[in-house]
Amino acid sequence: MEMTEKPKFQPGFQTIAEEDGSMSNFSIARLFGIKVLENIQDKIAKATGLAFVTVDYRGEPITEMTSFTPFCRQVRKEESAKRICMSSDAFGAIQAAVTQKTYVYFCPCGLIEIAIPIIVRGHYLGGFIGGQIRCEDAPKDICRLENVLHHDRNHREDPKMDALFDSIAIYPYEKFFHIANLVSLIVNQLAEKELSRLVLKEDLDKELEALNEQKKEKEAELAALKTQMNPYFLFKSLNAISNLSVIEDAPRTNRAINLFAEFMKFNFSETRDNVFVSEEIENLERYLNIQKERMGDQLQYVLDIAEDLNMQKIPSRILLPFVERAVFYGIGQKREPGILRITAQYQGDDVVFKMEDDGPGFSDRKIAQLFKQYKGSYEGSSIEASIAFSRQRLISSFGSEYDAVIKSIDGVGTTSIVRYPKNFDEKAN
Repeated sequence: MEMTEKPKFQPGFQTIAEEDGSMSNFSIARLFGIKVLENIQDKIAKATGLAFVTVDYRGEPITEMTSFTPFCRQVRKEESAKRICMSSDAFGAIQAAVTQKTYVYFCPCGLIEIAIPIIVRGHYLGGFIGGQIRCEDAPKDICRLENVLHHDRNHREDPKMDALFDSIAIYPYEKFFHIANLVSLIVNQLAEKELSRLVLKEDLDKELEALNEQKKEKEAELAALKTQMNPYFLFKSLNAISNLSVIEDAPRTNRAINLFAEFMKFNFSETRDNVFVSEEIENLERYLNIQKERMGDQLQYVLDIAEDLNMQKIPSRILLPFVERAVFYGIGQKREPGILRITAQYQGDDVVFKMEDDGPGFSDRKIAQLFKQYKGSYEGSSIEASIAFSRQRLISSFGSEYDAVIKSIDGVGTTSIVRYPKNFDEKAN
């Protein structure tokens, strides 16, 4: 039987590229990257003495040949012979795909080869084709493609080609088969690891994209609010109310109004992307003192900020959402008084802030259960959106390793950790 065209997959066999589903966009090239695949080929070839090439799910080669024997390289210089060799590779890859296990066969030139399927979570991505080794004790039932795929001429009739063939190493079949199984294990474990990494990266990209959309929406809402409300009118009105409280001899009301006015002025009018740590802490104190006017002795707070941090730059308003979370979900959910401790110090090349409360230590899951009845229409919903925005700012500015961390321990409390590089490039406006 003459077979000059690459075989096609058997009907009904479903490859990863054909499947409709969450993995339909994955391919072996995308999973590893061509350079990484060639690097893997090179290392495995050096360790085993076998030649390798990687093919996609169609049997098409996607990498350069690694450690191919001089005999095989010479054969593939002829265009017609090269097509036969590629058909041989495709045949091996298809058999490995159909059986979903390592397939051993002899190529048309009489060299033993292996096709190792790369299967991730039950899906065939492609295969490693390797071998180009002589074997004299292979079982009789091993497929020999020289019976169905014929070169235009017998290359071994050429003395030079025959000498190149005789220089090819001879492996016992058992050794060859054990090498094939070992390589299969290594390659498929690497594929699983790469897939997990890629899925994680795509999930993070989607989360960042969603956060960017939320940021745009918040910015649009803020811009609309600013156009609707004149901030000078707001501050003048608060000042008038403050004066009225003095006339009516209501010092506590006056104090609360002034705190609120200063808090609003900083958060409403501050346009700098970065401020000094001392300014950020002053803003947090205004917020906490306003909350103390409302909560009384139930809320206690301690600020433990290293003195050498005062002139350190920090993204403006980055900490407030985590402090709001501590007050609302932490101290605010206790019957007895609670304490919030805010600490900051340098750790190596980073600035690290910790917001620790001794509240009930609600996890995100617990919060979802307790506040489900409000369907997002409560203060905590806005706090969570602000936290998501702050985390997105940290990640987009400094990288995913600077994502904020929130740790809750049931019955003990919650700790929020915000970390960023002390020498970041952005400058305050």
